Amino acid sequence: MSENRMTPPAEGQEKDVLLVLDKQQGKVSAVKGFDKEGNLQTVPPIQGGEFMQVDRNGDIISNLVANFYRKFQDTEGLALFRCKASEVEQNAKAIEDNHRNPTPEGDKQVETLRVPKPDNPESKQGYRFDPAKIDWESLKKVGITADTLKNTKDFDRVMRGYKSRNTYTVSGTIGGFYLKPTDVKLSFYQAKDGTIVPKLHGVQQDEKLLQRPYNGHEFTKQEQGNLQAIGNLGNIAQIKDPKSGGKIPVFISRDRHTHELEYMRADKWKCPDSVCGVKVSPEQKAAFEAGQAVRMENLQFKDGTRRSAYLQVSAVERGLEFLPRSAVQALQQGQLPTQQVAGVKDEKGVEFNGHVQPGAQGKSPDKVQPKDVTPAAESRTQVAVNTEGKTNEATKQTQEPLKQGQDKPTAKQKEKQEKTQDKALKADKPKKSRGLKR
Repeated sequence: MSENRMTPPAEGQEKDVLLVLDKQQGKVSAVKGFDKEGNLQTVPPIQGGEFMQVDRNGDIISNLVANFYRKFQDTEGLALFRCKASEVEQNAKAIEDNHRNPTPEGDKQVETLRVPKPDNPESKQGYRFDPAKIDWESLKKVGITADTLKNTKDFDRVMRGYKSRNTYTVSGTIGGFYLKPTDVKLSFYQAKDGTIVPKLHGVQQDEKLLQRPYNGHEFTKQEQGNLQAIGNLGNIAQIKDPKSGGKIPVFISRDRHTHELEYMRADKWKCPDSVCGVKVSPEQKAAFEAGQAVRMENLQFKDGTRRSAYLQVSAVERGLEFLPRSAVQALQQGQLPTQQVAGVKDEKGVEFNGHVQPGAQGKSPDKVQPKDVTPAAESRTQVAVNTEGKTNEATKQTQEPLKQGQDKPTAKQKEKQEKTQDKALKADKPKKSRGLKR
């Protein structure tokens, strides 16, 4: 039995029913109520069913919606709608049908039923940090206030754990040190004792930053050019995890204002199904996941216009970003990041990684042939030995194919190789004469 059932409105009043779309299942249900723990209770949206009905213009429904979004802060998988009780079946079907096969007419009808998220501090944003726990007085001493961040629309962003988009000129005494006027970006992090600490990101002036290893990864000339001209690496890099010490796949980007390098786990990022109303194709999704820039057509923007744009995963933005004009110009001038592939097999059937050659750029990963690929640095020896039949001093006696990333025999292969050599030497050694028999 529901613990949060609503009393039906008086006769003659307009009645509304709340509908919930589970985006993953593509199924619409009617809200019956909430239990003691605040869990949502639903029933099939059948005419005359036992579902909650509320006044269309009453405060109860506003409070209910606010509580819904407060309880279910991660509502990416749910969508809330409202309609007349007498139209519950046809509206539920219309929502489901448009979710499966969206059309302009269907979108327009569904939007008239959608319940927007309420604009209140608790339910909006899903902040990572509590603004009340931040020492704003210390920040004020160097020239940054909460109002400053709100005026530049950076407040919500930094509260969610991101770095500010804008730079701020700071100066003053902080921690006993005088900070001369300088431009910085702002972010926050939580210290071990639980306090929220501001972090000022100044402009990096080190011109040789990209020439040095970054968490164990050495940038190629192409990668250095991509980071400088475009802002993103253009492929997936393997770096040393600062916490575990193991290798992890990451996107790497360079902040266009502060020149800081940042990384984001590639195996943790999920590509969205659509961007600005346009579905992301499997080929585009694969390119995004490989760190490449992708041109998308006919995107629907908030001002009502439709335009094309280049997008790419940015570690600074923690997801897809629209590339700025300067980056697009770099792409159009031929500085497009090379397409990366993994899992291509050499002549011995061993997988290797590499870069798609210019003539084969744009092919989907499953259609790229070994001849289209230039082996990555860690796979060059493997392909040279297994496919091209080349050898060096370390591999010339090896009969078994090299494994991925291998550039010399393993201990087991070396032992087998030495035994084979010893056997060959014994076979070639002339037998000692025992003299002539009489």
